[in-house]
Amino acid sequence: MTADSTELTQLSRMVAFALRWCVHGGGPAEVIRADFGMDTTAFFRTLVGYLDVAAPAPLRPVVVERMTTVARRRL
Repeated sequence: MTADSTELTQLSRMVAFALRWCVHGGGPAEVIRADFGMDTTAFFRTLVGYLDVAAPAPLRPVVVERMTTVARRRL
């Protein structure tokens, strides 16, 4: 996955959101739409694609797996 700085910023924001909301099932659809301008399907599909290919190095694998599990449930 090759991303420009704008995409990387968006992906970083998505990961931060997912981390914050992971224990609550991934976050409210209304907040996802307001904060990211996309529906939950697009949000979680993008998040899973990013985590599968290029999960941020500081995240422990168990955290990435937890986030991915929540995201896949929402799909």
